[in-house]
Parts: sequence; structure tokens; C-alpha cells
Amino acid sequence: MSQDKSKNSRQALLSQNLLLPLRIFMGMTFIYAGVQHLTDPAYFDPSKPGYIGHLISQYAVGSPIHDFLLSTVAPNAVSFGYVVAIGESLIGIAALLGFLFRPAALAGLLLNLTFFFSATWNAFPFYFGSDIVFVMCWLTLLLTGPQAGLSIDSVIAGRSYALQWLVPKSFQPPASVDRVQKSQRQVSEHGPPLPEGARLYPKQVGEVNRAFDRIEQQFVSHEETRTILEFVRVFVLSLGVDRKDAAKILQGIENIIGRNAWEEAHT
Repeated sequence: MSQDKSKNSRQALLSQNLLLPLRIFMGMTFIYAGVQHLTDPAYFDPSKPGYIGHLISQYAVGSPIHDFLLSTVAPNAVSFGYVVAIGESLIGIAALLGFLFRPAALAGLLLNLTFFFSATWNAFPFYFGSDIVFVMCWLTLLLTGPQAGLSIDSVIAGRSYALQWLVPKSFQPPASVDRVQKSQRQVSEHGPPLPEGARLYPKQVGEVNRAFDRIEQQFVSHEETRTILEFVRVFVLSLGVDRKDAAKILQGIENIIGRNAWEEAHT
């Protein structure tokens, strides 16, 4: 079983690394586009044919976002031009470095989707326009995330448990996995082994175990009761319950045990 998991992990890692050329291409393309816009004097000059305001007016013809382009973008063409150019450059750099890769991929997707609805909306057939292709490329990169070990995000995820969403769970760096396993071992020392469903809640699991230990101390001589409590403990942990649910279950157990003890004392 362990060997199969290791083999599947290696195969998944290899498959994800095959997307590295796409990541490099998208990063370089966006950096090139951003630098080209920033260094093109005609792009920000209303007296030139290549002025962004003139381009926006052309793109608005037949576009589904026609009103937005003419009422909002065109009057602020230069500002939008700088936002686009700088945004393209930052997205490209983030993609190449693998820094905040998924937010950058989402931003690239939205930018190309806007271009698709404007600059290349009238391209026929639709596949003659590059923006819809770029949208699919960014979507693929967004879903897969950066390559493990080939991105800044993987380093960040290895040092911060809260930021592990930056990289796919299957490709989290070893340091991150080791830290989680160490935490699980520390918790399990005070109770039964942690089931899969409870591993996301190490602090809550520790609290549940301490609460059960407190209850069991009242029944040191009642081996049958202690056995039942251990079964309930494992059941609670297997649910991966949060703090409130665990508290309700424990309160119910204490009420039942307290009632039985009272009945025994008065019979």
C-alpha cells in the first residue's frame, strides 16, 4: 500500500512538472506584453494611431461589454493602459517565480477573459483569437498550481501550515508533511492513533483526548465502562469533529454516566 502511494505520488509529480513549459511560456509572454506596452510611446499618446483609447473604441464595436468599454474604460484609457501593462508584467514575473502563483494565474485568466470579450471577440472562427486559448492555459495552471520544488510558493507552504493552499496538497513539500506528521504523533501520544478524518484538527483532537481521560479517571475500577468510553473516543475522533460537536458529545456522555451513577447509588 505504501509503495503504491509513493508510486502514484511520483507519477502525479511527473505529470504536473510536464506543465512547466506552459508556465514558462505564459510568464514570458506576459512579461513581454507588459514591457512592450510600457515602452511604446504611442500606446499612451492620444495623437498616435496606436493609442489605447483608439483601440478601445475599435474593440467596443460588437463587444458584449460595449457599454463598459465606452463609458468606463475609454474616458480613463491612459490609467487603464498602465494598469494593464503593469499587471501583465507582475503576472508574468509571478508565474515564472511561482510566487503567489494561483492568485497570479487567476488574475491572468480574468485579464485574458476581458481581452476575449473585447479585443478578440470579433475574431472568426473564435480559435483565431489567442485570448480564449490563454484563458484555458491560465485555467489549467490555476487548477494544478506551481510545480513543487520549482516555486517560491512551495518554500512558503513548507514553512507555514496556513499557506499550504498555495500548492496542491499532493505536491506539498516534505518539510510541510513532516511538520504535520510530527504534530499528529504528539497528539496521538495522549490517546489512540488519529484516524484520517481527524488529522485536520490536531488541537481539537488533543482537547477531546484530555476530556475523555478526565471522564475515565472516574471509572478506574469499571473496566467495562472504560472500554465503552474508548470506543466512543475513537468514534468521535473518526468524525474529525470540531470543538462544539465534541463538547456536545462529551456533555451527553457525562450526563448519561452521572444519571447511571445516581441510579446505582439509590437502588
